[in-house]
Amino acid sequence: MTGPAVAGLEGRLGFTITVPDTWFELDVAPATRDESIRRLVEERVRGHQEMWEARHGITRILRDEARKAYDAGAAYAACMAMPTEDGAVTASVVVSLVRGPVGATADGDAVGSLVDRLEPVAKTDDGRFTSVTTVDLEHAGTAARSYGVEDVPVDAGYVRTVFMQTMVPVPGMNKVFLVSASSPVVPLAAELHDLFDAVTGTFRLVELDGGVR
Repeated sequence: MTGPAVAGLEGRLGFTITVPDTWFELDVAPATRDESIRRLVEERVRGHQEMWEARHGITRILRDEARKAYDAGAAYAACMAMPTEDGAVTASVVVSLVRGPVGATADGDAVGSLVDRLEPVAKTDDGRFTSVTTVDLEHAGTAARSYGVEDVPVDAGYVRTVFMQTMVPVPGMNKVFLVSASSPVVPLAAELHDLFDAVTGTFRLVELDGGVR
């Protein structure tokens, strides 16, 4: 497992999340991401001639993904690419800090308010669905969650995607940590949902003075 990633919230609260050590953690900060991603790629592909020759293209793709994640509000991003006989299995997880539901209050039922705004979708003939539930995270309390398989718009078309979004209310304010995991490998939807649940289960709220909530 990797070490934790920490992001601040108004100078007092942050988070950690842990991914398997086979994943790539992407630096999304504009000031450091280009050099950080270059070093990451070179460390990972050194000793593999074919991959080494492709390192510039890989670096360019990862920098673009990091930029898009940051522009969308991400505080943390990580991804995996596991080769198999049937092709690569890829997935990603992104953590963002977003505003809570309109009309919600910091002292209200934050999780209930979030769940009320999520819409379950019954399974269609082609396998798409959205389930809505609540989960108890060991280190972050009760959270709202939606997960399933959906068509995500990309450029001029759509990509069918396995997804899981877990919404962790920030104590004392109407803000939410959104942990979003996704993968285009739909035949492994059940296994990926288990993986996403395990990764999200490591999410922890952290006092930036060293304490843990």
